[in-house]
Amino acid sequence: MHLNIPKPISGLVNILLSIKEYFLAVASLVMASVFFLVVILRYLFDADLFAYEEWVLMIAFWLYFMGAAMGSYQNTHVKADFLLSLIDNVRTKWIVINITLFIEVLIGLVMVYWGWLMLMEEVSAYPNWQTTTGLGLPFAIPKLGIFLGFVLMAFYTALHLYSGLRDGPSQAWEEDEAPPHI
Repeated sequence: MHLNIPKPISGLVNILLSIKEYFLAVASLVMASVFFLVVILRYLFDADLFAYEEWVLMIAFWLYFMGAAMGSYQNTHVKADFLLSLIDNVRTKWIVINITLFIEVLIGLVMVYWGWLMLMEEVSAYPNWQTTTGLGLPFAIPKLGIFLGFVLMAFYTALHLYSGLRDGPSQAWEEDEAPPHI
């Protein structure tokens, strides 16, 4: 995938991608290990791991939204682009995809705003935060993951829009952005 990232932010994008890749890998291993441990404890030792669901669910929120951000960067989200399969002209595809990306950026910005409101509602309730019942973990933890996921999804979608507008309709752009013919 060739994404034409502006030089001033290319380092930041690479750092964000590296952090996300490591987080996704480690968090996936942690979750798999926890479920393995729970099965061992439950069925071999007739014991239970107290309130593991609370913090595993928080990791799951982060995994889901960081994975969605990675999907936005890689442009691998499932899309219902039936119209594009009917279009043969590269320029027309370029126009349709960039209009779609522009709408996605607008929706992403609305989601970022709502995510910010959700997070700030939680933060403003401090010290009376909503917490989980068993371990007392604040709900702000998964809400921060949701907010950051929306920020990164909107950011990466905006990068795709920028790259598409900057590169213009070309064979290389079509190979990277446009879905193949069905």
